[in-house]
Amino acid sequence: MGDRRFITAFSLVILLLAACVSDPQLQDQNVLLNTELRHIRVELYEAQEKIKSLDAQLVQLAQAQKDCSGNLADLKAKNTYLKNINLQLSQNVERLNNDLKKKKSVIKLQDKVIRLLDDTKKTIATSLKDEIATQDIEIVETEDTLKVVFIDKILFDSGSAEINEKGKQLLLVVAESIRAHKDESILVEGHTDNLPLGPTLKQKFPSNWELSVARAAAVVRFLQKEGRLQPERLAAHGYSFYRPVASNKNREGRRQNRRIEIILGPSSK
Repeated sequence: MGDRRFITAFSLVILLLAACVSDPQLQDQNVLLNTELRHIRVELYEAQEKIKSLDAQLVQLAQAQKDCSGNLADLKAKNTYLKNINLQLSQNVERLNNDLKKKKSVIKLQDKVIRLLDDTKKTIATSLKDEIATQDIEIVETEDTLKVVFIDKILFDSGSAEINEKGKQLLLVVAESIRAHKDESILVEGHTDNLPLGPTLKQKFPSNWELSVARAAAVVRFLQKEGRLQPERLAAHGYSFYRPVASNKNREGRRQNRRIEIILGPSSK
């Protein structure tokens, strides 16, 4: 019984000694564990902060991507718009270049025709100097046309729409002067005074309109057939008494208004 107590007491002493020995080790381990735990907590905090920062960056990148997508769409739209504008401008430039070429060609042709008109004027003025001196024929020069005016009865007898013999001779002179100038257009205008038509003319022409047109057409037909001028160069207009060059209230004025005008100018072709 005593031995048993001794053994029990001895075991208790051993346990107490072991406890005394193990407590410092446990404390050291606890310190290490606490230190490591603090490190882990710091790392965990840093990791969480980094995750928050990355999440914020991810949101920013997502917004930037959205903005870039919007900008890309805008740029594509602008690119398409600019391409269309560039195409239109290219077409406009091409059209303007073509127009410029045409205008240069027209100006060149007009310069040529003006020189021809000068030559024509000199030729007609020389050939018809007597009629010009008696004021039966006038030559009127403008910037780009030459007008040969046959006044009163020089081409047509009174009450007639047929060219008289003197008129035929004069028209042949004009035709000879301009036959070779194929770049010149030829417009024949018929004009009358404001007096009513006489009985003879009234049978053929209802009014001065028809008479003025008939006389202009007769001159055109003669210039083509007898004067051997190209028909595509010719045209006939009639103006009745609505474009007078003088007063119809006196004899001299009416004489000047009864006229045929042959107008030479640049061809429109």
